[in-house]
Amino acid sequence: MVRGGGMARALCAAGLLLSGLAPAAQASVRGLPGPVPGCPPELGTAAPALAPWPQKELGFASVWHLTRGAGVTVAVVDSGVDANPQFGDRVILGPDLVAGTKKGIPPGADCVGHGTAVASIIAAAPMRGISFTGVAPAARILSVKISGTDTFPTSATPRGIMDAVQFGADVINLSLSTPDDVPALRQAVAYALSHNVVVVAAAGNDIPQNGTGPFYPAAYPGVLSVGAAAPGGALAPFSDRRTPVGVIAPGVNVTSAYPGTFPDAYNSDQSGTSFAAAYVSGVVALVRAAHPRLNPAQVVARIEATARGSTGPGSGHGVIDPVRAVTADLPGDPAVAPAASPGQPSPGQPSPGQPSPGQPSPGQTGTAPATGAAQAGGTSRAGPGGHDTSAVTRAVIAGSFGLIVVVAVTAGLAISRRHRPPGSGPPGSGRHAA
Repeated sequence: MVRGGGMARALCAAGLLLSGLAPAAQASVRGLPGPVPGCPPELGTAAPALAPWPQKELGFASVWHLTRGAGVTVAVVDSGVDANPQFGDRVILGPDLVAGTKKGIPPGADCVGHGTAVASIIAAAPMRGISFTGVAPAARILSVKISGTDTFPTSATPRGIMDAVQFGADVINLSLSTPDDVPALRQAVAYALSHNVVVVAAAGNDIPQNGTGPFYPAAYPGVLSVGAAAPGGALAPFSDRRTPVGVIAPGVNVTSAYPGTFPDAYNSDQSGTSFAAAYVSGVVALVRAAHPRLNPAQVVARIEATARGSTGPGSGHGVIDPVRAVTADLPGDPAVAPAASPGQPSPGQPSPGQPSPGQPSPGQTGTAPATGAAQAGGTSRAGPGGHDTSAVTRAVIAGSFGLIVVVAVTAGLAISRRHRPPGSGPPGSGRHAA
C-alpha cells in the first residue's frame, strides 16, 4: 500500500482467519511489542518539524495544569498497540482475541498501524524534539486487540468491549464502524454504559458505491458519536451525515504515532473519523480526571454543551473544545469533587469479575466460537449470543494508507478511517468502494 502524496488505493479480497479467539489470561504493562517483518507492511517516518494543526486548533495543552488524564484508563479496542517512547509505561496489554492466527506475530502487536495511531492521539506524552503529542498525556491506554487486519469481526468486537470493562476501562474508544445493527454489539455497548464507562465511537466514513450510515456502534443510544473536521472546523466531506453525531474533531491530515523504529515511528498524513474519535476520547479522559463524579451521560452532555457550535448537518454540536469541556461552569451541572488522588479507584472502575445481573461476562458469548478458520465468503459461525454471522456483506475500510475494500462475513466491521481517494482494483479482489 502506498503512503504520501497523490492518489493511492489497494483492494483485497478478505481471507479473514478467525481461529484462536481466546482472551489473554491477564493484562501486562511489560513487553510492549514492536514491528516485525511484514507487520505492518510499511513502517513509520519521522514526525513533522512543526506542531500538527489539531494541537494548535484544540489547544488542549492549556489545561494540562488542571488535568492530564491521570487515573483514567482508555481502552483502545482495535488492532493492537506497538511501543513508542511517548507512551512510557502507560500502555496495558489487555486481551489479544486473535493471538496465534498469524505465525511469528507477538501478542498485541499492531500489524495495521491503526490502533497505535489511535492510542497515541489519545495519550502520547510530550517528548523533547518531537512535535506530536496526544491529548491526555497522563492517561493509561488499555490495548484490546480484536483483529490483525483491516476488518473487525463482530464475533470478537463485543467480547473486546466487555473485556475492556472488566479490565477497568473508564473510557472505550471504538474507531470502527458497520452499517449493520448487530444485537451482540448493541448489547456489549449497553453493558459498558451500565458499568459507568464512556463509549466514544467514530461516526463512519461515507464511501460512494458502498452505502452510507447510520453506522454502528456510533448510532447506539448513549454513545458519543464523532465526525471528522478539517482545518478551520468544516465537516470533512467523507464524514457520515446519517449517523447521529455528538461532536466533531480533527480528522483530516492528522499526525500520529505509527509502528516503526523510533524516531521513525510516526505518520503525518492520516484522515478519517477514527482519528477524530481518538481526539474526543482524549478529551473525555481529561474530563473524567477533572470531574470524577460525572457519570457517562453527564460527561457526554458536558462535552457536547461546550463544543463550538454546529456548522451544519453531520457536525452535531460542532468541534470539541477541550478547554471549556474541562473548565466551564455549566448551569445545572452536577456538583463534582476534586480529582481522585493516586491510589484511589479510577472513575467507573468495576470490581473485577462482577458483571451486572443478566449481562455476559468477558468471553462468555452464549455459544462457543468456531474453532476452525472462518473464510470470508459465508462460512457459518456463531457470534456472541448465538447470532448467526454467515451472511456475506461488505466491510469498507477507510484510512490513510490506501483504500482497502474487503468482502467479509457480516461480522466484519470497518475501521473508520479514510486512506486515499478510491478507484478500481484488481480483478477478483471483491467489490470496490468509490
